[in-house]
Amino acid sequence: MTIETNTSLETNQTAEVHSDGTSGGASFDNTTTASAGVKVGDENASIGIEASAKTGTEASVEGGLDGNNVYVEADYSDTTEVHIKVEAEAGAEGFGVGGSVDAYAKTGNEASLEVRAGDEGVVANGSLSAGSSVGVDGEGTVDLREGSVTAGAGVSVGEQVSIGGGGEATLKDGVATIGVSGDVAVLVGVEVDLSVSIDTNQIAEDAKLAAEASEKAAAETKKLAEETRKAAEATQRELDRQARAAQDEIDRKARETKDALDKVGKDAGNGIKKLKFW
Repeated sequence: MTIETNTSLETNQTAEVHSDGTSGGASFDNTTTASAGVKVGDENASIGIEASAKTGTEASVEGGLDGNNVYVEADYSDTTEVHIKVEAEAGAEGFGVGGSVDAYAKTGNEASLEVRAGDEGVVANGSLSAGSSVGVDGEGTVDLREGSVTAGAGVSVGEQVSIGGGGEATLKDGVATIGVSGDVAVLVGVEVDLSVSIDTNQIAEDAKLAAEASEKAAAETKKLAEETRKAAEATQRELDRQARAAQDEIDRKARETKDALDKVGKDAGNGIKKLKFW
């Protein structure tokens, strides 16, 4: 069992522009963030609680090429917000579950945009919100060897107006992901998200292992059948040998009996001749 604690206080006041030839971006951060949390767990399960507060303005924009994919990302936030978040997870070999709950109070304006397209698929998400609200968001994930499913939902109440939504269908490094999200809020907001990822690499690996196991089982079955055949042939040969030996013994006894009877008959005939002679 381990216990981890953390506290932090950050005051940011930065602005930067960057470019690397295929992509570029700019960001501005004038925020102050404070947080404190504790996490308890072992190798199989853990739970953590964190409280945080942030205020200020931050904005960023990124765009360019990522391999054979083009992308644009932009974010703006001018909010003051407080969060209390609880996260828990548990797992075993080839299986895991996790969940989180985030209770918050927020006031200000937010906007975000993400568009990505190329040989890995298409991703498009966007949102816009303004006003004050309190709410709770929840999310749960189930991880298996061949993939994962993540579902989330949230509800908020306040003097707010927001709209957002998006979706994705991607295949990257053998992992296929399909996701949808959406939220619409005027005074009362409801948000629902769902994402499913399938690891085709793991499926291929499991299929290969299954095929290898099947081949091994077939080889063992063939070997067992061959050994059974040889044992059956050896048993049959022994039975044939014993049958021949028994028949030979019967024939020998029959010959001995016949010879004995012939001798008795011959001796009896000789005795009769001697009687007649006298």
